[in-house]
Amino acid sequence: MRLPLAALLGASAALLFPSAALAANNAARCSATEPRCERATLSVSKAEKAPFDFDFDTGWVPGGSPIQVRVVAKLHSRVGVSMEGTLDATWPEPLTLTPKGEPGRGRLSLDEGLEVEAQGRFTVTVAGVRYSWDGKLPGIPSVNLLAEGSNTFNPWAWKGATPPAAITVNTPTTRIARISLTDSFIPIRGISGGFDLDGSVDFSAAYSTLRIGFDEPSTSMRVDRENPFTRLFISPTPAVDTSVFIHGEMVRQATLHFIPSFYFTILGANFSIPIANLPLALPPSKPEPWDFDKVDVHIPLPQISTPAELDLGSVPIGAATAVQLKVSDVGEELLVVDAASVHPWAFVDTPRATVDRGATTSVRVAVTPDKEGKFDVPVTLTTNDPLRPVTEVHLRGLAEKKLAPGAAPGGDPAAGEEASGCGCRAASRASSSESSAPSWAALGLMGFALAFARGRRRR
Repeated sequence: MRLPLAALLGASAALLFPSAALAANNAARCSATEPRCERATLSVSKAEKAPFDFDFDTGWVPGGSPIQVRVVAKLHSRVGVSMEGTLDATWPEPLTLTPKGEPGRGRLSLDEGLEVEAQGRFTVTVAGVRYSWDGKLPGIPSVNLLAEGSNTFNPWAWKGATPPAAITVNTPTTRIARISLTDSFIPIRGISGGFDLDGSVDFSAAYSTLRIGFDEPSTSMRVDRENPFTRLFISPTPAVDTSVFIHGEMVRQATLHFIPSFYFTILGANFSIPIANLPLALPPSKPEPWDFDKVDVHIPLPQISTPAELDLGSVPIGAATAVQLKVSDVGEELLVVDAASVHPWAFVDTPRATVDRGATTSVRVAVTPDKEGKFDVPVTLTTNDPLRPVTEVHLRGLAEKKLAPGAAPGGDPAAGEEASGCGCRAASRASSSESSAPSWAALGLMGFALAFARGRRRR
């Protein structure tokens, strides 16, 4: 049975595993210059300790007594992994999800070992003399094989990748046994010496990520070492919500180190064997699943709303008719619109527009027919809407030699009525500060000059 380390260790977990999982977060544009990329932060953390893990410390007992004892026993088996990265959602392809690890933002923490110790102390007065002592009590072996540490790595630490996410911690060397040698053990008169056995333990842990899934178990979308991204097909929506599941595995191992020392003296001659380190690697544990809690991500998207066509009604030949093409953003992210038309009658005065979410702006287009009859002028809107990257709006109307009844003589843009269904006037005045394109009045004069020139050629 696995239990969350935070629930078992309380405040100590924050010291052992400083990174904690973040709540659901909102993505934002990857950069100001890239309108087709949203980026969200991914941060996961998982820490566990074995069921047999415990800390026992009696403290000095009994309290207030001149004679006290203290017993300490600790058995630790604790490991934790934290990783940080980002999730990029890009288009215009079907929404592409790419989780990217932040270099150096992975941490593997380990706390393992065994400690046993008994201590005693007293302060007493006998015949007016005060006696005090404290130290380790004989009879209970003193063992200190505790070790802890942490190491950083590059997420996502895919299985098989190098360098791996691994850590090894070493316990201090401790005396396991000491035996004095005399002639009662070895039947040689005058022998003296001893046998010491010291020991230490290396604890190791290695983590690797197997796969990253999305919206489990309802979908089979996944990312792994060989497939760094996945694609999500979406329906018309102002945003996308997805849940990220990171699945990994943990392998642990311990290596015992025995350090014997054998020395003796016979008739003043000294003998010893060099100190040797005899490692004994215990079999590694079977890979244990290491699954992190899901991370919920909200990805805001732009969504365009504009009419498919506008009926301009009756417009004059040879005169520029101004059209205000309304474009709205009904999504949750900034909408970027690039407008263009290949039709010779059209002049796009607003080649690029940005629309905040929930707002509406206008793309200004001038239509100058050069012959009578019905017309259809397409205007192409290229946007960062992932579902409508290209939208075409058709400006339709009837080109006549004269304005329709009720229109102002001479084609005065300010006096013209709004074209049916477009919420715009047949023409509008342009600010003189807009020097990047001909003014609407200039377009009218050009049209009038063109008509006058044609009239002279007919004669």
